[in-house]
Amino acid sequence: MNLASVDLNLLKVLDILLEERNVTKASERLGRSQPGVSNALNRLRGLLDDPLLVRGNGGLDLTVRAETMRQPLRDIIRSIESCLTDASTFDPASATGVFRIGAPDNLSLPIIPQLYERMAIHAPKMDLHIITEGLEKAFDSLIQGRIDLALDPATSPKAPIRVQTILKGKYICLVRKDHPIVRMGQKFNSDAFLSFPHILVDSQGARRGLFDQKLAEQNLKRRIAVSVSNFAMVPQFLRNSDMIGVFTPRVCDVLKEDFDLVTLPMPIDTGILDGKMAWLIRHDNDSKHKWFRHEIERIAKDF
Repeated sequence: MNLASVDLNLLKVLDILLEERNVTKASERLGRSQPGVSNALNRLRGLLDDPLLVRGNGGLDLTVRAETMRQPLRDIIRSIESCLTDASTFDPASATGVFRIGAPDNLSLPIIPQLYERMAIHAPKMDLHIITEGLEKAFDSLIQGRIDLALDPATSPKAPIRVQTILKGKYICLVRKDHPIVRMGQKFNSDAFLSFPHILVDSQGARRGLFDQKLAEQNLKRRIAVSVSNFAMVPQFLRNSDMIGVFTPRVCDVLKEDFDLVTLPMPIDTGILDGKMAWLIRHDNDSKHKWFRHEIERIAKDF
């Protein structure tokens, strides 16, 4: 059969006919007259050289040919409708699929659980895939299509990537509640801070993080006693040692809940920390992207 000779409107009629198995019901769903649908059925029978629907005991039955093509035809119709649908009609409540985010633990920990809570309410059929990776890998993953969005505290734009600041903050210290520095009060200064061992979280297993770069700018250096790839073990390390953790306030709030940990102001000024998200410029107006970015912005504003 020459595809050019097929009226796509006939395929839509056939899709509904095969589902309803009733000309009258099909005509009602299509908003067409019954004679018009009957005429379309006759044309389809001629094109496909098959009766498609035949009289049975309970009404119309599908022929073997019709049964074979029913699901493939349905998939084709849905694909065409999806391609022709304006992206602005994205409906979170009915949307399906996976949204993939690349993020280090320090932003995943405070943002992702709240994002999933919002998804469970507003986009219950969408799934979330989180990939923990470093900045450069996140950029590569964006460009190569492995992730849809990247979260990182210190990103530098790389074409064709758009970067947006979603939060600002300062580092603070996290320690056990009976840590020696807690009793120092006003005496807790930079010398005291640097005299204790520290714990570092870096997904790449590095021995130096962004905070350490800020210290180096002031010719300062701390001793990293333990370096871990995620936050899972951090509370236990801090609760059972004199180590100091340096994190954002929101991360500290999550970590200290059940582990008798307390926060203290940072005695060294390392400036403002920008938390950013990045995505491909071609997704600027993608409605699904815009919805997820908006939700992340709303979460970040509460920090």
